[in-house]
Amino acid sequence: MTAQKIDAEQLLTSHQVGALLQVNPSSVKKWVNEGRIAAFRTPGGHRRIRAADLVEFLDMHKMPIPRSLAGASKRRLLVVDDDPQHLKAIERLLKPHSSRIQVQSTSNGIDALVMVGSFKPHLIVLDVFMPEIDGIEVCRRLKGNSETRNIVVVIASGHLTPEVEANALAAGARRCLQKPIDIGFVLENLGVSAQREL
Repeated sequence: MTAQKIDAEQLLTSHQVGALLQVNPSSVKKWVNEGRIAAFRTPGGHRRIRAADLVEFLDMHKMPIPRSLAGASKRRLLVVDDDPQHLKAIERLLKPHSSRIQVQSTSNGIDALVMVGSFKPHLIVLDVFMPEIDGIEVCRRLKGNSETRNIVVVIASGHLTPEVEANALAAGARRCLQKPIDIGFVLENLGVSAQREL
């Protein structure tokens, strides 16, 4: 199990998780029963743990990430901006971190709302001024939905004003940033520096 790379959506048994973490499978079952690790039950009653949920548990408890879970431990970033040059610049700046971060981008708020469901980003960087739905409205909708309200949202603008900042924070954004985006801030909010590999 430890030699192969594990995909984020792969389902693992309690025994497989125990082998990965070098703990007794009964400890894994206890963590599941206590609600500390999210798990599914098969029709036969067996537990299955999604690799991405295991990584979240490890992150939360500051435990090392086994090498085989490196693919499942990628942090997901969604960048929404109608300026293609800005999107390319962010992707270029994050390229050195591609082993730790998975980046998706789109140029409008409607597509962003659709993509959130399947991509499940840890962090969204939203441009304020976009056609159809602006970034503040996208943020408001995400924070108003129980399934997406915990996603960290950062609002960015080339023309940041006190009014824009106040509206963004009122909509639930964690912070407002002036463009160009500070990549250090993005990395910090993705928790990339905190992740370790065995």
